[in-house]
Amino acid sequence: MRRGAQRGQAIVLVALILTVLFGFVGLAMDGGRGYLDRRHLQASVDAAALAAAYNYMNHTDYAQAEVAAVAEFANNERLYMTPNCSGYGSMSVSCTFSDPTNQTLTLTAIDHSIAGVSFRVTAVHQVGVTIMQVLGAGQTMRVGATATAVARPPGQYGAAIQTLSPGSCNGSAPSLTFTGTSTTSITGDVWSNGSISDSGSASGSVNGNVIDICPTYPPSALSNFSVSGSQANGFNIPDPGYQQPALNTSTRTWASANGSTESPGTYNSDPHLAGSAGCYFLSGGIYTFSAGFTQNGGFVSNLLRPPDEPNVASAGQPNLTTLRANLTGTRQTSILVNALAGSIPAGSTVFVGGQTFTTSALANATDQTISINRQDVSGTIPSGTVLTVRAFPQFWDSNGVGCSSTFTLSSPGSGSLSAGTYSVEVTAVRWSANGVASCSGPISPTCYLRESAPSMCKTLTVASSGNVKVDVTNDPGAQDFYIYLAPNGSCTGLTYCANTGNGNASVTINNCPSGQPPPPDQEGMPLGPALPNRDPAPATPPRGDLANEGHCVNPATGANVACPSAWTVGAVEFFIPGGGNTSTCLNLQGGGDIFVYSGYQYQRILLFEPGPEQPPPANTCLNNVAGHGITSLIGIFYTPAASVTIIGSSNYLATIAGGVIAWSATVKGNGGVSIMADPTLRTWPSAVRLTQ
Repeated sequence: MRRGAQRGQAIVLVALILTVLFGFVGLAMDGGRGYLDRRHLQASVDAAALAAAYNYMNHTDYAQAEVAAVAEFANNERLYMTPNCSGYGSMSVSCTFSDPTNQTLTLTAIDHSIAGVSFRVTAVHQVGVTIMQVLGAGQTMRVGATATAVARPPGQYGAAIQTLSPGSCNGSAPSLTFTGTSTTSITGDVWSNGSISDSGSASGSVNGNVIDICPTYPPSALSNFSVSGSQANGFNIPDPGYQQPALNTSTRTWASANGSTESPGTYNSDPHLAGSAGCYFLSGGIYTFSAGFTQNGGFVSNLLRPPDEPNVASAGQPNLTTLRANLTGTRQTSILVNALAGSIPAGSTVFVGGQTFTTSALANATDQTISINRQDVSGTIPSGTVLTVRAFPQFWDSNGVGCSSTFTLSSPGSGSLSAGTYSVEVTAVRWSANGVASCSGPISPTCYLRESAPSMCKTLTVASSGNVKVDVTNDPGAQDFYIYLAPNGSCTGLTYCANTGNGNASVTINNCPSGQPPPPDQEGMPLGPALPNRDPAPATPPRGDLANEGHCVNPATGANVACPSAWTVGAVEFFIPGGGNTSTCLNLQGGGDIFVYSGYQYQRILLFEPGPEQPPPANTCLNNVAGHGITSLIGIFYTPAASVTIIGSSNYLATIAGGVIAWSATVKGNGGVSIMADPTLRTWPSAVRLTQ
């Protein structure tokens, strides 16, 4: 009896074990089939969502987009019967297919205004089971999949500000905040992955669109701002994930001498430019500031400018005129001229007949009298003599550093020049090395030429068999000077004549070669009163800007080419690494002035602080940007894990031209802030993409 009972127990145990094993086999077979089926279904709804988005981008018609999505889904699922659909054109479509699996498809379109249109596609069907059916699990199992694709129409502007933080969407501080009494001018879209706060008396204008994520409706309103585009809820724009640049590991120390030239490399100490700092020229390249960069004094720039920049009457046209009466006598307080082409600020220097005078009052365009500080005139300067004007202020005098350059003319001895009056202009020249430590010409794949716009024109009268000597004072960044000359006193028809030579600032000219080119294009009009001239507008070489932001070369040959191109000569990039130190930041305080530009070889990024998409550690510091005078930061601020605070003050303007991509951003203060986006400066995500 005991053995029989034991045999009965064994049979029960074997039956139970077989049932469990059978269940595992069924789960593996039927579950695996369901998993593979869902993968295929997911691919089908992905394709359907993208088909709707692409169709909408081309036709901006909801019904057409929905039909395209249904057709794409049916094709991928091999459903050849005509579906039963309702709701075409209503932004919500439901379809059923008369197939053995009972396919159902729903498609919903959500219009995010300027942020784009998202198409959400959901499909469900039944898949037959075999082994699991025996175990009582039913004859079919339900399989479903969902996909969302967004179609963002091409915008007129890039983003001037893009913040990546979800901000108050997850209970923390707003992703983007405007506060204080600042007046902010934004050219481009404002795009926040969180919320936008407009607090205090902050006001301004947005020449673009304002897009945020929360609150879901209505979107955060910039109540004190005028917005030319839409204010809408959108979707998350991801971190662009720019590749970290190849860093220059050469150890550098910031030079303290006024007028010094700094070199790219790794600065292990913060330069910490205080109120007594002078002017500093930045050679092109990547600057790693391991301990941050602080500026509260001095002037920093990578722009190459000529000596004695001319007062500009209109774009590319220096302000010059002629005397309408002889100028002679002692204690003179005015100069009679023919109508001025442009205005001359008080304190400007005018040059006529080899003599200089300082204006004592503003002279407006069309005026025929220039008031000057009381001064004796040497001899008589005849009527009809050309009068030229030095720009005031000069670029390299910004923030009171007094670093601008000037040139003088003399005729110290005999030479082979004929007697007469000669017109002279000077350009500053610098050679930019690529892949080598330094270079001094000629143009090659490793050596690029930068040449500034021309100086003001000055004239010199030379006796028979004379010469012309040109002496130039220190000009930040200049290594050489090109001299353009014409055998007349009208400042017309100048052509290249000679150069001082690398490292030299003086040359004596006895004759000029024939068939030489004219000077580069003249500088542009200042952006406003009391501001220096702008660079020449970009153009196809040999015209246009040949020295600064608008100057590009072909790195394969070193030859000048029109921008955009692969290489912007003289461009810089600031790289500030992470490391857990919140003080390792860009800290531009109100007492310093800076004017720098980035270039295409750096993806136009001016400030790069690594984030989650770059090699660790990420930089999570609090950057501070306060403008002063002509502060201009031309390029992208890319700080995806860090914050940026942009401060305005009643006496200065903080300008970022290129856009800000940051974890969070705050614009505050009691003055003016200008942020501009250039659509050519960054690569946006695809106009059509899957978001789920």
